[in-house]
Amino acid sequence: MAEQMEKKGIIIAGGSLTPAFAEKILAEEERRGTGALCLAAADAGLEVLDAIGRIPSLLVGDLDSLRPELLDRYENRKELELLRHNPVKDASDLELCIEVMAARGVRELTVLGALGGRADHLLANIRLCYSAALQNISLVLLDPLNRIRCVVPGESGEAVLKIRRAEQWGRYIGLLPVGGSVEGLTLMGFRYPLEHFTLSYETSPSRTISNELVEEEGIIRFQSRERSGLLVMETGDREEREV
Repeated sequence: MAEQMEKKGIIIAGGSLTPAFAEKILAEEERRGTGALCLAAADAGLEVLDAIGRIPSLLVGDLDSLRPELLDRYENRKELELLRHNPVKDASDLELCIEVMAARGVRELTVLGALGGRADHLLANIRLCYSAALQNISLVLLDPLNRIRCVVPGESGEAVLKIRRAEQWGRYIGLLPVGGSVEGLTLMGFRYPLEHFTLSYETSPSRTISNELVEEEGIIRFQSRERSGLLVMETGDREEREV
């Protein structure tokens, strides 16, 4: 297990998540068959995987949120690598899990169970998208209503992201700066277009939320001088999937 270098991974975190949604996303990823996939649990995420009969290859965290009887059943499983941490630590279980997978070569990560619940965990998890992007890791937080990721410009200082309507997760698209301001923000194919707009903490906090695509493809373009990033949130008003 430790020697494997999977390029894609799914982490099941301990936040709001139904077994049905987790099973749906795992099945969809397996149907794509795009390569080796590492399945990991961050602490209480193991509860959801156990409910759907899935065994992760990696379990990371202080494990203080797991039922003792569940931990007893899994801690000696040969197919499961357990990395247990002291509860007195400087990083969340999810952050620790991301660090382990990144160190093993995983470059595309989807996290389920990172949204909802406690506001401090929610905001910290969203910030993890930015820190991952700075390391050239694609980190996506996913639930039935939201798909959240962060885009950071490369060496050129410019970033371009295309969103296809057919692949959009929810009806709305919201954009927020992180790590500083972004400049030259240009939106094409959107109901509310922008051209060379500077988006920062000083500008209207809600100006760039609740936008919609009016073309089959929307283009987001921006620049950043200090490697600040843009949080891209595809969201829906209500849960359309019965999960």
